[in-house]
Amino acid sequence: MMKKRLIRLLFILLVPALAGCGRGSLYSEYATIEGDAWNQDSILHFEISVDDSLALYDFYINIRNNTDYPYSNLYLFFTTGFPNGHSTKDTIEFILADKDGRWLGSGSGRIKENQILLQQALRFPIKGTYHFYMEQGMRQAELPGIEDIGISIENHKQ
Repeated sequence: MMKKRLIRLLFILLVPALAGCGRGSLYSEYATIEGDAWNQDSILHFEISVDDSLALYDFYINIRNNTDYPYSNLYLFFTTGFPNGHSTKDTIEFILADKDGRWLGSGSGRIKENQILLQQALRFPIKGTYHFYMEQGMRQAELPGIEDIGISIENHKQ
């Protein structure tokens, strides 16, 4: 168990550092789902400071699931809190396996990783601190098999 946590910690620390190399990353962070399942009441929070309201970014959601995940998709409730106090809430579906049940994404063994483009050439309209909240939107109170959820915001390359 300790070895698994150590390997997972190294993976969490190294992948964002390596992924950010060369592309120019504004932000890359993961939240680890504690325990054996993601509870529908567990809300993940990411906070990002934006200093440039003219720059363009590519916004990704990163999902790490293990092969025990019982579904081919994942619904998330995604809330964006803007620096001016306004907020928006969306429901987003991510496809994690094809129609034949083969896992999408990368990774060998039990852990699969998907980096899914949520929005390309995004411009943050206001300078300041943005808050992003994610909660699982499946019809199951305890959702097994989701290991980590993350956000990556990278400089847009034209």
